[in-house]
Amino acid sequence: MIPIGICTDFTNLPEARALGYDFAEVPLCELAALSEEYFEEFAAWCAGSGLKVSAASRFLPEGLNIVGPDVRAGELHDYLTLAFGRMRRLGTRVAVLDAPLQRTVPAGYDYPLAWRQLGNFLRLCQGHARENGVTVAVEPLRKTECNLLNLVSEATLMTGLLQLDNVGVAADTGAMAMAAESVTALGQVGASLAHVHAQHPLTRRMPREADGEDWFKLMRVLKRSGYRGGVSVACQKCGDFTADARAALLCLRQAQRN
Repeated sequence: MIPIGICTDFTNLPEARALGYDFAEVPLCELAALSEEYFEEFAAWCAGSGLKVSAASRFLPEGLNIVGPDVRAGELHDYLTLAFGRMRRLGTRVAVLDAPLQRTVPAGYDYPLAWRQLGNFLRLCQGHARENGVTVAVEPLRKTECNLLNLVSEATLMTGLLQLDNVGVAADTGAMAMAAESVTALGQVGASLAHVHAQHPLTRRMPREADGEDWFKLMRVLKRSGYRGGVSVACQKCGDFTADARAALLCLRQAQRN
């Protein structure tokens, strides 16, 4: 069975555990911002609760850019040292590189140079990721959010060209749908597919039964491709967290059984 997780902040983790999620996906920038004392308390709670924190997203803090004229390599190195070190201590294996603002190409900027800067950042990530047993999963984003790398096919091409052992591909079903990219494209990513986000493309809410999306098809594609990662439910517009999270878990587990 494919593990089902949930993207959430720290306050909802007890609820995610009670609902029966296989893992949680937490904000990496917030994890790195914790004091050492609070981080130790959080790590102890995770160990005692039995809830795995298998993934992290919200990769970078605001203002720490990876493309454009204001790329500060030293600060990026220091941040990755701290953030990935904490992932290792938690047993967190996947870091989703979303960072829409930090990788947006400024108006008038050299676009080919921005692609090279993204590649250089992934090479920097590789060393830290290898040292800490982490995989960095590059996530294509909606064009309304970011103007650099918007398709699973682009992420697959980039990771294939770079050939970095600890850099793979993440996919968001909502972004794929808005780009008219079928989930069948996930079957062509192969072993590079490291993580999946499941989100309704229009409402940007968590999956639920009869919401108009074919979650059965998503699970069929992943199982047939031999996918070994997890699927995190995600939302930008949550109503009742408990009700939405319960419905999403039921929806995806039912989809797996068919």
